[in-house]
Amino acid sequence: MTIRRRFLLASSLARLIQRERGGFRQIEGFFPDQRDRTSWVRLEENRALLILRTAGPYGDVEEQTEVPTSHAHALLDVCAGEVDYARAPLAIGQRQIFVDQFTRPKALYFVSAEFENEEEARGFGPLAWFGPEVTAEARYSNQSLALRGVEQSLDVPLSDAALDSLLDTLENRFPAQSGIADKRPTAKPVSVTRAQVAAPAPGNGQPSKANLSDVEAAMMREMERTLQKGKPE
Repeated sequence: MTIRRRFLLASSLARLIQRERGGFRQIEGFFPDQRDRTSWVRLEENRALLILRTAGPYGDVEEQTEVPTSHAHALLDVCAGEVDYARAPLAIGQRQIFVDQFTRPKALYFVSAEFENEEEARGFGPLAWFGPEVTAEARYSNQSLALRGVEQSLDVPLSDAALDSLLDTLENRFPAQSGIADKRPTAKPVSVTRAQVAAPAPGNGQPSKANLSDVEAAMMREMERTLQKGKPE
């Protein structure tokens, strides 16, 4: 499973990055809490995903399957809570990080980095423009923000050192750090656009109704079929 580290970010720096590099919108809707699993739907610009994270004996396991966007809109209608944010990918040397500017449920700003293992994650040195790390604070997870919101969130103070460090990053100039310059991206860079997520197709004006248990059951069946297709014969 991918390991993620998340840091708060000064709002002014997040807006500067979005203005310079653009971004793409994402909406995530989470189903109610369950003891040993988390399930949610993610709507991106060009695709929609159903994601299931389960607790296993050796850590969490995350699986995902692509679904039609119309199905994703229907699932969002019955989710217990949503987050809405614009994501801007940014290169630090040969590593890609993500700057997330949340608009719902509240204005929040994060910078996140993803790693393949714990050793790699521990070796990553955050830059001076990163704010305090909140990786271990459950209240700042997307699931918690969607289902419980956040009571209080203070903006990260802006400093000259942070601004200078960000400008160096945008110009591809920064000090060598462990875990930055020696890691090549494991996937192709994300295409950055300013398009918005398409709105649901107009209907009869009435909100769609669905039984949450039936929706989750259908979701799990579809995910299982997709995973079975990927297994070798």
